[in-house]
Amino acid sequence: NPFLQIVFYEDKDFKGRSYDCKGDSADLHSYIRRCNSLKVEGGWWVVYERNNYTGYQYVIGPGDYNGFQKWMGFNDCVRSCRIIKSAKGPYKLKLFNRPNFDGVSMELSDNMKSVPEQWQRNEVLSCKVLAGSWVFFEHPNFSGRQFLLEKGDYRHHTEWGALRSTVGSIQRVMQL
Repeated sequence: NPFLQIVFYEDKDFKGRSYDCKGDSADLHSYIRRCNSLKVEGGWWVVYERNNYTGYQYVIGPGDYNGFQKWMGFNDCVRSCRIIKSAKGPYKLKLFNRPNFDGVSMELSDNMKSVPEQWQRNEVLSCKVLAGSWVFFEHPNFSGRQFLLEKGDYRHHTEWGALRSTVGSIQRVMQL
């Protein structure tokens, strides 16, 4: 797809050295030393703080982001990125309060602004992404650390990269 592109800039306001990226990249450090602004010209991306798709994750949709705070970044470290393959519906997610798809479960097909309010618990220990791509946020109102979950089974919260099972809010990844 010629329209899938993200452009990284070393400095704020789209200044300094830049790198046009059109696909998955496990190590951006040879192209840019830091990232203080970026433009998503097409597609939805997950950008990682460390190389090989590790560290903090940021799910970023089309638009111009003139500072790392605009994509909820904690710092100017961006070392790898990949395209999110399924950013359109339908959406279906099943949450479980125990590992290995056990315990109390809940199915959703829409965003959940506050997991503790709507599910009476804030821990998700396993889940099945039946359709679409989703983002788990550490805190309610779509804030804090982010974790991308694409179609598949996650038997334990460590399988989506989380150190803790706390999930505050959940959002669908949607094409504009």
